Amino acid sequence: MPMEGAGDEGTNKDGSKNKSYCRFCYSGGKFTEPGITVDGMIEKVVGIMKVMNLMDEDKVRRAAKAFIPTIERWKK
Repeated sequence: MPMEGAGDEGTNKDGSKNKSYCRFCYSGGKFTEPGITVDGMIEKVVGIMKVMNLMDEDKVRRAAKAFIPTIERWKK
């Protein structure tokens, strides 16, 4: 999720903002879906963007597959 506004960032355990993760993924110092896989996250993002009708599904899927695995959470 693009973090463009002040309320888009996740929060750390102490309530401070976490600029690495959005509020939907990270809240109170922990992941909101700790068991989700990188493939699951890709599908979730594609589904959300499909409902929002902001971008072509194939374009979203390509972008998600390129970007999501680079997020610190899934780097190996």
